[in-house]
Order: sequence, then C-alpha cells, then structure tokens
Amino acid sequence: MVRNLRGKVVSTPRTTPPNPITQADIAWFEAHEDRVFRLRDPAPLEFKDPLGDPGDGFSWRVLVVKLADGGRLKLPVSLAWDLHNDHAKDQHLRMIFDQVAPAKAKALLK
Repeated sequence: MVRNLRGKVVSTPRTTPPNPITQADIAWFEAHEDRVFRLRDPAPLEFKDPLGDPGDGFSWRVLVVKLADGGRLKLPVSLAWDLHNDHAKDQHLRMIFDQVAPAKAKALLK
C-alpha cells in the first residue's frame, strides 16, 4: 500500500493570511474535529522539490497531521492509487504515518 517508506516533514510557515492550501487544511480539520489525520492530493507546486515518479500503480498524496498546538505536519507519500482519500480512516492513516514519518515528526505527534 505504501511505496515511499521515508516520509519528509514539510513545514508550513505560519503566515498571515495563510495560503489557500493551509486554509483548506485548517477548514477540513475544523469540520472534522475528531480527526487527527487527513489524506489528500497534493496541490500544484505545493512542495519546493519535485516529488518524482510515484511508481506504477501508485500516486502522490499528502498525509496531513494535526498537532495538539494547532500546527500541522505534511508528509508527501506514495500510496496505491486505489486507496481513496475520503475513505481513509485515522487508524489506517496512523499506521501509514508510523511507517513513513521520521522520528522528529513522530515525537511532535505524541
């Protein structure tokens, strides 16, 4: 299910006003207060470095994690194309996070 086994934390600078991608993540978590994880498609030019080829049968997604202090982590991950973003539950996304997140990101979630 997960192809990219080394996720990279991408920090979103806290700017005023937030960019549209950040605003969409904030709005999603406000609408889903019980959720800690969100899976979505990456926005065009969202990441500084190109993500590269996700691999046959895989596509790039963004695993967004809500932190206790209101901040968010973003991890680009290559996942099987048949995993639908809206069907992914927190328990499944937590397993993916545990597989791909660097230690620094895991420490921020605890």
